[in-house]
Amino acid sequence: MPDLTSWVRAIGPRLSDALERLGGWRTVRWGLTAIGLLWLAGIAFGILPYNTHPNDSHAYWVVDPSNPYRDAALGSVDAFLYAPAVAQLLAPFTLLPFEVFRLGYGAVSLGALWLSGAAYTLVVPGVIEDLVRGNVHVLIAVVMIVGFRYPAAWTFVLLTKVTPGIGLLWFAIRREWRPLAWVTLVTGVIVVVSVLVGGIGLWEDWIRLLASNAGTSRTYEYGFFAFPPFGFRLPFALAVIVWAAATGRRWGVPVAAFLALPVIWPSGFALLAAVPPLWIEDRRTGCSPAVWFSSRGSSDR
Repeated sequence: MPDLTSWVRAIGPRLSDALERLGGWRTVRWGLTAIGLLWLAGIAFGILPYNTHPNDSHAYWVVDPSNPYRDAALGSVDAFLYAPAVAQLLAPFTLLPFEVFRLGYGAVSLGALWLSGAAYTLVVPGVIEDLVRGNVHVLIAVVMIVGFRYPAAWTFVLLTKVTPGIGLLWFAIRREWRPLAWVTLVTGVIVVVSVLVGGIGLWEDWIRLLASNAGTSRTYEYGFFAFPPFGFRLPFALAVIVWAAATGRRWGVPVAAFLALPVIWPSGFALLAAVPPLWIEDRRTGCSPAVWFSSRGSSDR
């Protein structure tokens, strides 16, 4: 049986040489960005058929900050499942007409992807789906791209999808306590301000909602295939994050976060948009293995 690690080592330089002949990574990224933007424009102007509707952005638009969980069963129409602080933040924008709200929200997500230098990942499956649907997966992908430099950004994950926050174990496993302290501090401040604005009851309601949904085994079917429920995927997500942190592979963090999604909807694949930028960053700057990991862990990069 061929050695996969040796094969990857052999094919890597050849791929890099081929890309250099094409003008380098920059040319490839600009080309992919152009394809993605044309694809998105075709959908926006009705040139390309697309069956996805802005269901999720509509749920954010109709949320009542004083009672956000009145119809919050997992998978129900207009269910709002995020922290009270997110509903309170959205409140002023819900006064806008829905078309303005959803286009503005899409522009924020697309702009965040662009500013993070990852606009070329528009071609990653799930990214355009997420932009059209108006969910938060693209923003979470951006958080994972910038979160190694600005770890407080992970607060957004903890206040929305929650379970992809498994990526924070990267810092714990590597004993990088300062980033975790920043996440804790920023999250704590947001919670305190939210409680002062809306009371503790909303947070109690949210925790009860999370607990009740945690007991479900809901899955999404992709034709004849369906991902296993969250409880089955969680050990694999933990294994990936431990391996990634131990060996210094930042690109493994979004893979673990993807596996830890409560339900893997089609738009959830957008989390994997963080993989290419982090893989490129790993190759460019390197990231050493965890200090407690054997030196062998760095020899098979």
